[in-house]
Amino acid sequence: METLVRIVVGVVLVAHGLVHLLWFVRNDDPGWPFRLDRSWLVSEEAGKPFAIALVALIIAGFTLLGLAVWGVPGLVSIWPVLAIAAAVVSLAALVLFWDRQLVWGVAIDVAIIVLALWRPGWTDRLG
Repeated sequence: METLVRIVVGVVLVAHGLVHLLWFVRNDDPGWPFRLDRSWLVSEEAGKPFAIALVALIIAGFTLLGLAVWGVPGLVSIWPVLAIAAAVVSLAALVLFWDRQLVWGVAIDVAIIVLALWRPGWTDRLG
C-alpha cells in the first residue's frame, strides 16, 4: 500500500508541474486563467520568454520532487529543498500572471512548502 501511495503522490507532483504548461495553450476565451498577456509586473513582450524560463524550472523541480518521492537515490535526502524551490517558483509564476482562478495552485504550493518545512514523521518514508 505504501508503494501505491508513493506512486500516486509522485504522479500528482509531476502533474502539478506539468499543469503550468497551460500558459502556452492558445485560448481566446477571456475567462481562461492561464494568460501571459495579463501580467501586472512583466511586460507583454517579456512575458512569454520569462514564463518559458519559469515553467521550465517548475517542471524540472516538480519532476525531481516526484522522483524523490519514488525513492531515486540522491534525491530522497533533498526532497524538502526540491519541494520548497519548486513551489516557490510556481508561486512566483502564479503571482506574476495572476488570475483569481489560480487560487487552487497557490493553495497547493503553500501546502507543499508547509509540508517541507514541517516534515511530519510519515515523510521520512517518502523514499
